[in-house]
Amino acid sequence: MPSSTRSRRPHFVVCGGGALAYRVTFALSTRYQGDVTVILPDAASEHAAKMSALDDVRIVVSARPDTTTLEHASIGTASAVALLDQDDAGNIETALLVHELRPGLRIVVRFFDDKLGSGVARHLPNCDVLSASKIAAPQLVSLALDEARHLDVPGLDLVVAESGQQAGKELAVLTAVDEHDDAVMLPSPGTPQIAPQVVLAHPVRDPAPAGTTYRSNGKLWHYIRSNLNRYVWYAVAALTLITLAGATLLVAAQGAPEWGTALYHVVLHLLVGADPDTGTPLLARLVQVVLTVVSVAVIPLLTATLVDAVVRARLAAAVSGPGTTMTGHVVVVGMGDVGTRVLTTLLERGITAVAIDTNDKARGIQFARTHGVPVVIGDGRQPDVLAAAQAASSRAILAVTSDDLANIGITIATDAIDRAPDAAPLRRVLRLFDEDFARRIQGLIPGSAPRSASQLAAPAFAASVTGPDAHDTVAFRNRVLLIAEVPMRAHAALEHRPAREVDVPGEVRLIALRLPHRSPGADVVLNPTPGFPLQHNYRLIVVATRSGLERLRARTAHPQGAAPGDDLGPET
Repeated sequence: MPSSTRSRRPHFVVCGGGALAYRVTFALSTRYQGDVTVILPDAASEHAAKMSALDDVRIVVSARPDTTTLEHASIGTASAVALLDQDDAGNIETALLVHELRPGLRIVVRFFDDKLGSGVARHLPNCDVLSASKIAAPQLVSLALDEARHLDVPGLDLVVAESGQQAGKELAVLTAVDEHDDAVMLPSPGTPQIAPQVVLAHPVRDPAPAGTTYRSNGKLWHYIRSNLNRYVWYAVAALTLITLAGATLLVAAQGAPEWGTALYHVVLHLLVGADPDTGTPLLARLVQVVLTVVSVAVIPLLTATLVDAVVRARLAAAVSGPGTTMTGHVVVVGMGDVGTRVLTTLLERGITAVAIDTNDKARGIQFARTHGVPVVIGDGRQPDVLAAAQAASSRAILAVTSDDLANIGITIATDAIDRAPDAAPLRRVLRLFDEDFARRIQGLIPGSAPRSASQLAAPAFAASVTGPDAHDTVAFRNRVLLIAEVPMRAHAALEHRPAREVDVPGEVRLIALRLPHRSPGADVVLNPTPGFPLQHNYRLIVVATRSGLERLRARTAHPQGAAPGDDLGPET
């Protein structure tokens, strides 16, 4: 490669040796045409071998990134740093070290704890905190529900829909396929009509508001009734007969006509005993003695049995799924990081769910119980476990454990589910890492949708590394489009120009404007008219290719300032 071209390539530093690090490294070195230095603890690992085989990627081995390691990775010339280890504490430490060495350098940090991550981002300039499982979860849910995917754009509800899906008001054609089976990105209105494959749209109906939670429809009485053995019922029946017999004998012994009064005395005798009364007839005294003995001998036994039944019922309710019939729910198997995020997304959408995991102490199981979601503790590959989750009447099953083979086994086990003849086909989504393996599994199990959480999250991480204005991404084949929000600067080239001048056929499409000094919810102008005048304090929400976004950044920047990312090179 000529040195002039090489000098324009950005340099990125990636810390991490897992699946997400590999996918982000691949994207940065190919789609974003960057030179990448990867810091990882083990050069012999599977993902390290894959990364070292990539062009323009250099490997630096270190147990933990320290000052010497970062300097060896050329942190001084880096355009950005991505910290992608599955270690929140370690990522914070490395982020602080990077900030000490290069204040203001772009830092992207992988984090699971949202609140802690947001706090870190507020205290570090030019830092973005993302969660791989949080990014992947909505996409997995969309797959399970067979619906258009919602994009993560603050204050704006946008979906990406494939051809044939009902999405809503179409805003832009993102990809189409021509007669040569090549992907055409953002086709110009003047080009020949091509059937779109992926479109951007504004949904007709908004999803359920955030914060919606689901309370289990299981009833404790269902579990109490199922945990009471026949001896409890024998004791209750015997106690009832003794009470009725005692009341009848008291009426006969005392000559009292009020049978209800006699029953009242019998119940009191049974519960609290009776004071001696030598003035009563002999038969009445015998009845009182018998009732007192029964209350001493039987009542504690019956009380202990009932308490035991209630305790066992509560345990059964905690681990044995819903107590009453459920239909149209989603079964989530695997309550780790990804499963917890999937369950959170379902709750926010107001969709009923059942959680399954082999570990009663799993993070997601505790979360499910807190939010009233039915829980089944067991192996999702077992038919009785799926039956306890009422999978036969569910709308979808997501197998998202951290074990690929377990996820495959869970999906295959659903073949044995006996669904109603008129029921819709069961949607089956499973989590896998390897793309080729996933493709083969999809052929083996028709109707399944194998996906990798890191595969779904990597485009968003890579886009965030290249700049703070990228909100989300849309991947199609080997291409990625960016959904970005670009601020307008004073005296920029586009200031006071009409909105139509933002659009560049095949590169940039303006989809909304964010205007200042408006109330929340009313500050976004969706699909502005072509003649809408642009002001320097507006923010342009666009869908763009990487090179198109770079050129838009230059057109919206102050003319005397350097446009961010000018050194990213041409589009691939």
